Amino acid sequence: MSRKWLQVSGLIFLLLGLTGCNQSMDEQITKGFQLTENVFAEKPEKHTDTIGNIQLYLPSKYNVDDSSDKYNILVSKGKQSYILFINDREKSDSKLYYNLLKEDNTKEIIDEKTYEKDNVFGFAAVSKTENEEEFELVVSSGGVKMTTISPVEDIEDNLHEMTKIVHSVKIK
Repeated sequence: MSRKWLQVSGLIFLLLGLTGCNQSMDEQITKGFQLTENVFAEKPEKHTDTIGNIQLYLPSKYNVDDSSDKYNILVSKGKQSYILFINDREKSDSKLYYNLLKEDNTKEIIDEKTYEKDNVFGFAAVSKTENEEEFELVVSSGGVKMTTISPVEDIEDNLHEMTKIVHSVKIK
């Protein structure tokens, strides 16, 4: 009987230990928003790519998959896809994308964070999708917005990298 008890308790501790290694959704979002705030507060990353009259930073392993429409750019990292929307008619303090998100009754926003500094408005938001294990991430600064569908375990990293990209976009 005591041997069976040891096996059961060992299994429980193992499962608890493994579960503790994964961050919860709330932790991923909180840490992602902290990184996003840091990126918005810093100078933009140095440009690594040019698409038409648009300059931007793309982290390593990120590729432009389709730029046939210079204002809607498909970016990928492995199997993860991102869409970068650029509205060159919006100023850096534009709240257009933020207001559109807030007015969209089909979106169930889990959490959001806004940033304002030096006449620049930005935000990050996490919304539910139909798949309970994936979430829609949106990062925007002025007239630039990037979206992706992210698994829970990548929320923090995706928010961080998306903010670097969005914050770096410059239209010549």
